[in-house]
Amino acid sequence: MSSLSQEEIDALINQLSQEPAKEPTSLVEGRRVKSFDFRFNKRLDKFSNNQLQTLRTLHENFTRLLNNSLSVYLRTRVEATIVSIEQISYGDFIASIGIPSILSIFSMDPLPGSGMVQVDLNLVFSIIDRLLGGPGWFPQRLRDLTDIERTLMQRFMARMLNSYRESWNYLLTLSLKIEALDSNPQFIPRIIPLDQIVAYVSLELKVGDMAGVMNFCLPYLVLQSIGTQLTDFQWSPSVLAGRGLTEEDIQQLARNVERASVHVEVELGRTTVSLRDLVALAPGDLVLFDKPTDRPLIATVNEMRKFRVFPGVNKGRLAVQVAGAIAGEDE
Repeated sequence: MSSLSQEEIDALINQLSQEPAKEPTSLVEGRRVKSFDFRFNKRLDKFSNNQLQTLRTLHENFTRLLNNSLSVYLRTRVEATIVSIEQISYGDFIASIGIPSILSIFSMDPLPGSGMVQVDLNLVFSIIDRLLGGPGWFPQRLRDLTDIERTLMQRFMARMLNSYRESWNYLLTLSLKIEALDSNPQFIPRIIPLDQIVAYVSLELKVGDMAGVMNFCLPYLVLQSIGTQLTDFQWSPSVLAGRGLTEEDIQQLARNVERASVHVEVELGRTTVSLRDLVALAPGDLVLFDKPTDRPLIATVNEMRKFRVFPGVNKGRLAVQVAGAIAGEDE
């Protein structure tokens, strides 16, 4: 058995007394800290950037269709704009829902599963008030919908989903149907597990002077079967020409135009009278205008000159007979 010399013992003591190497410490200090959500440890991004861009394009088209459709339906200015499009977990979507609000689940045949749309309740009451002929007021203290209000909201949602269907027609033909509607998120069934990824589309909807939020939830499991179409989709005039308008689209467009109200006005003429003569006017007095009776008058539609007309009476009511349309800037 060999023993260590005094020099070897001194060398070991000196080695142990030295400070540890700084290289491992610098590596540890240089590590970047990355946040991790332990609630959804399986969370992975599912939608590609191209797919999210396609969804943005489809929803931009939806906002244009919705603006036209709801402006006629509610008889006021409607403006919908996209706030954001991102992918989040279904649990995060449920947690972000403001209470109170209206939630509606809709099927997306032939795609499997369902989507969901959420609308702020104050905006819902403003829409209902307009549907009932009001100016768009909403109660200061929000409450659940009555049966009549729920029916009106279902009709509104059905009209909104009709525009949503039209916006998807350039990609595929969908059949959308409302499956559930409630004002309490706790009563809405979970369409997918909380840790599943969804496309979260947030819109701002302005109806007259009232503004609120409309959010769409589109699960990845529902759109997974058309993932290739979402990735390869190209928005171009050739795509629009290829899809065209269906007969149902044309009929719906015609109905929307027919229901649009316009303001028609005919000016009989102008003259100048003194205040004394104006006060002294009595039934049977004649007032001479600057327009001769043998020349047509001008009829304006929404303050735009459109027709030449002759005044008259029809069934005891004042009327005009159209003599012809005004072309360009002709008098």
